[in-house]
Amino acid sequence: MLSRVVVMAGAILLLALSALFFALNSSYQDSIQGRVYYFLGDYAKANALSASAYAKDSYNKMAFTVLTQSTIALKYEAYITQGNQYLAQIDAISTKTEVSDADRSRIKLMCEIMIDGYTALSPTPLTDEGLQERAAVVYKKFKQLHKELF
Repeated sequence: MLSRVVVMAGAILLLALSALFFALNSSYQDSIQGRVYYFLGDYAKANALSASAYAKDSYNKMAFTVLTQSTIALKYEAYITQGNQYLAQIDAISTKTEVSDADRSRIKLMCEIMIDGYTALSPTPLTDEGLQERAAVVYKKFKQLHKELF
């Protein structure tokens, strides 16, 4: 009976010391905050916090994971933003009464950039599925546009 009490007290003491370590270690504080921002969808803030945490402690695996995942998420966001900008430019070109050969070449180049850019994205099992779906929608738009026009 006494041994169970000693084991339970040791376990509680170990948990308390672990919690104290994480509470006082600024690297782990930053990585936990970065992880929260990552799950909230603020990938830039998550990237900055996890980079700071990783710079403080290169053995912080949580910081490294959040840094890697937020970098991938930022690439997805940049792809989606660029795709929407290109679609707006293509819409502006399509409203003209006559589309020149230079404009057709520009549209073709935009489509090829976005199609190739999608294949360069490398998702992981931790990458936000919403980002992956939005990027896939943008990719399909450009794939369809390229198929129809060229």
